Amino acid sequence: MYLESLYTQWKSNPASLDTTWTAYFEAVEAGKPPAAPPVSGGALRKAAMDSTLVRASAQGLTGVGHVPGGVTGGGLQNLIRAYQMRGHEAADLDPLGLHEWRAIFNKEGVPELDPRYHGFTDADMEKTFDVEFPGMAKSMTLREIVSTLQRTYANKVGVEYFHIQDLKKVEWIRARVEDPAFVPSSKERLVEIYRSLCQVDTFESFLGTKYKTTKRFGCDGGEAAVVGIDAAIAKAVGLGVTDVIIGMPHRGRLNMLTNVVGKSMVQMFAEFKGTHYSFDELMDVMDSQDWAFAGDVKYHLGTSNPREFPGGKVANMTLEANPSHLETVNTVTLGRTRAKQFYAGNTEEQKKAIMPVLFHGDASFAGQGVCYETMQLAQVQEFGTGGTFHVIINNQIGFTTDPIDDRSTMYCSDLGKAFGLPIFHCNGDDPASVVAAFELAAEWRQAWGQDVIIDVICYRRYGHNESLNPDYTQPQLYKQIGTHPRAQGIFAQRLVEAGVASQAELDSIRAGIWAKHEEAFVASDSYQGTAMEWVATKWEGFAKPTDEASSTPTAVDLELLKQIGIKLSEAPSGFNLHSGLKRQFKKKREDLDAGEAIDWAAAEGLAWGTLLLEGNHVRITGQDVQSGTFAHRHCVFTDQKNGEKYCALDNLNLGKQERFIARNSILAEYAVLGFELGYSYENPHALLIWEAQFGDFANTAQVMIDQFISAGEHKWLQQSGIVMLLPHGYEGQGAEHSSCRIERFLQLCDDDEDDIPSFEKDFGRNQIQKSNWQVVNVTTPANVFH
Repeated sequence: MYLESLYTQWKSNPASLDTTWTAYFEAVEAGKPPAAPPVSGGALRKAAMDSTLVRASAQGLTGVGHVPGGVTGGGLQNLIRAYQMRGHEAADLDPLGLHEWRAIFNKEGVPELDPRYHGFTDADMEKTFDVEFPGMAKSMTLREIVSTLQRTYANKVGVEYFHIQDLKKVEWIRARVEDPAFVPSSKERLVEIYRSLCQVDTFESFLGTKYKTTKRFGCDGGEAAVVGIDAAIAKAVGLGVTDVIIGMPHRGRLNMLTNVVGKSMVQMFAEFKGTHYSFDELMDVMDSQDWAFAGDVKYHLGTSNPREFPGGKVANMTLEANPSHLETVNTVTLGRTRAKQFYAGNTEEQKKAIMPVLFHGDASFAGQGVCYETMQLAQVQEFGTGGTFHVIINNQIGFTTDPIDDRSTMYCSDLGKAFGLPIFHCNGDDPASVVAAFELAAEWRQAWGQDVIIDVICYRRYGHNESLNPDYTQPQLYKQIGTHPRAQGIFAQRLVEAGVASQAELDSIRAGIWAKHEEAFVASDSYQGTAMEWVATKWEGFAKPTDEASSTPTAVDLELLKQIGIKLSEAPSGFNLHSGLKRQFKKKREDLDAGEAIDWAAAEGLAWGTLLLEGNHVRITGQDVQSGTFAHRHCVFTDQKNGEKYCALDNLNLGKQERFIARNSILAEYAVLGFELGYSYENPHALLIWEAQFGDFANTAQVMIDQFISAGEHKWLQQSGIVMLLPHGYEGQGAEHSSCRIERFLQLCDDDEDDIPSFEKDFGRNQIQKSNWQVVNVTTPANVFH
């Protein structure tokens, strides 16, 4: 393969290789026995391993002309490609200067970045070569070339992108990161970044002053991540994004709520003071209604807010409520995003306009299996969201666990390589470089509709939370962190030394931001809010747990049912239906005409059909849902000759109907149930079904069941109409497939223990209304229909 790449290069430009290769390749073309290659087999093998010319077709930077001392005559190309591929391994990424992951996983360093590795000597450093750096001179000395490569690939941003198989994407990134204007450098832009950094830093410092030991899980040490995502969202909005849905854990969440999503600081400070609602009034409501929400800690709450961006464009910002369980909110966020895209028109344009953002921790992203499941959904039909923006706040520690104990890879972001995603590693103490990487990532998402990962390498200034002392477990690390200046101070000094702004100008900016925090803090004394301010979405017109819901008739005209039944057992003309299905469908039509022996699948299909004709979207996903675990459903037909698919429920042709989607999912319960849950948040009138292949498999998604579905309304007033279908039976398939562990679901019911069953006509309905969910054991097809 290496020789082939050299041959391709020689055909394109013979002068780019040492002249000895010309005789070799001319002999090959003439069909003559070639002379031995100009280098020994051992040297050739070494060059093949070391050189990146095997990827030369990516059309990266290339040197032109004879390269002195090069083993193959391609020394300059090899050096350039080494920086493009491995420069990130030598980049200045750790604000603390430790780069501990390199000491663990890359002890030998990167010798390929040394010109001597490629055959150059000190005497070659002032020699001139023709190169193609964007926006720079075509002819440069080797010393200038190396300096440019170090500034581009081994500075404050490390870029991993040569693992991407699509060479057009590789070239797209290369052209942008090698642009001298990649990192913002104008006075106006640097001052703007400083102002944003001050906003983020002041929020944390202010809370640290007012509430020294209160848990807030601040982003002290990782402030640049918030600055970066704010810039990325602004860039994305400029490129057409109208909605941003964010899922993130506790670290930096309060800062995100105020400085990115747009929650008012007055409301935030009132929550810290505990004055945002009257406790006495809340108790009165609970006594009168016999129900009240439990609430949750500040750093679990979500909200929605329209926010105006530069240029007057407005985007709807949503931050999902989430539990303490790290990475659990990932697919909930993506499901909500996919639903928004679907209801907005389900076009590629709408996918680009509605963007999901996921924040991760370094230890959780490397350790939690649901991250893999989440990324596996990205390109699957009916689950893709047009690209997810992943941000890792990499503070190089997981609670008290060091990187050597929390992963087996050099970077916590290495999972992204399996999916061919670009990965940008940033030094958290250089906000300008962080902003550059974030904005490029936003452009990538809009250009290619694919996920992207930003790894912000930073540190955690305090313990896991502000009340914990990290000296117990990391004394040396925290001794260094204790003397390390804040990113705001470092950046301010840099701007002053570069003549971008005076210290007085920067002090004035910071003082003005602090004053606004003081004003909001005083105003929060008189703030009175409502619980609905915490809710990410509002289901207008839906009954509260204390309201009496109306009964909806479920009976349907018999003629309509017969028409639907016929459609469910018909395939288009010329469609080659399986002979077994033909027999099944004939029997179903006969049963429907007779009005008896209607089976489970038929009853289910009839119910879905009527809902679709009434204007309700129906979606069912899970493993093997199209045919059904027991080969009983077959709601999607497969042509026996060409493999084409046809779904009768999506083509009833009985008048206007909503979309029906039945989609087999990846083999994962955790992520898929979370996705469908998020999808269900967007529309209370849709029927959203997740079906386990067998009911007992639901326990693989137990976190979703415990933290979201059973308790979401009680904690966050977050309602969902999701249906979990958990099939099982006594058919000799063993103890596991004979039970969905129904006792567990019953144990999670929140029936009021003080409600004594009675024979009053409304008792049963009221009991259901006040419960967090309904556990239904259907015993006949009629149960399924109604």
